Amino acid sequence: MKPLPQERPQPGEEEYLAELIRLKVEPAPLEVLLAAESGPLEPESSLPRGEVDRLCDPAPLENPHYWSRMQDLSVRVSNETPMPDLSREMIEWWFDWHSRRSQRYRVWHPVAHFANGRAPAAQPAVKPYWGVSNFPVEDVGDGAASIRIDFTSPREFGFTDDYLDDDSVATIVCARVGDRLIEHTFMAHVFLRDGDGLRLRSHFWIAEKVRPRLPGPASVMAGPIQSLVSNRYVRKVAVPDQVGRTLLVHCSEEYQHLNRILPGLYERFA
Repeated sequence: MKPLPQERPQPGEEEYLAELIRLKVEPAPLEVLLAAESGPLEPESSLPRGEVDRLCDPAPLENPHYWSRMQDLSVRVSNETPMPDLSREMIEWWFDWHSRRSQRYRVWHPVAHFANGRAPAAQPAVKPYWGVSNFPVEDVGDGAASIRIDFTSPREFGFTDDYLDDDSVATIVCARVGDRLIEHTFMAHVFLRDGDGLRLRSHFWIAEKVRPRLPGPASVMAGPIQSLVSNRYVRKVAVPDQVGRTLLVHCSEEYQHLNRILPGLYERFA
């Protein structure tokens, strides 16, 4: 799958993005840094993907910030970010707009984001980024990596509903993540309404299932191969020890920074 050509910049965009890319990314809040450095949370206290709908319940989470390594050596990461300056409309616009030019993706986290591209959805969907694949190059703590992110509807991801009409849920952005060879992570971002702004709950399930990307007729073998490679030995070799800690900090930094820059971007270019 090849990304589309980069979109042409809008009038004034290049100059404005050049200003944003010089902004300093602020450190993650103290409570996030403490959760990252204090070691993994007990596995039984982490959120199984089968209970993902709990993220849509506005009642406070017992553990909003954590990383946890499960007994099978898969990893779960949770973070919560207040986003008081954002709206649902801004988030929906951003996830369609930013992947069309690499410079837009870079301003999201100028230190750790390097490039991006996109491939269109196979068919139109309710939201413009559902079914779209992104191809970011970023560093979440263990070196620059080329990633593939396949966005999907909440129902397809595993939520019991798309939550399009829920008064508490502004929107949900979820995807399956991997690289050009395998799919290895489930990612969900639930944006709850919180006063005049939003509160984001981010969760990642890393290496719970490892599925190869096989072309054409060979795709029928993906399921059997998944059964072979989704095991403790493969996770021990393939999942870095520090990935939970570094991803927790990176997630906090990038969404804290997005709360800072998105209102101006939306006002100028939406």
